[in-house]
Amino acid sequence: MRVRPIQSSVPKGPRIFFFGHGHGWLRYTFIRRVEDPQIIVEEVFWQ
Repeated sequence: MRVRPIQSSVPKGPRIFFFGHGHGWLRYTFIRRVEDPQIIVEEVFWQ
């Protein structure tokens, strides 16, 4: 598994998570909040 920013110029922006030995990826955004932090999945790909 690897996680990296989609754009290096926006380090707290969307991230991409690679899994399945490179066969799939998931694009997500993490919203930091004290009461209710959220992970919003924008797109999932598997081949």
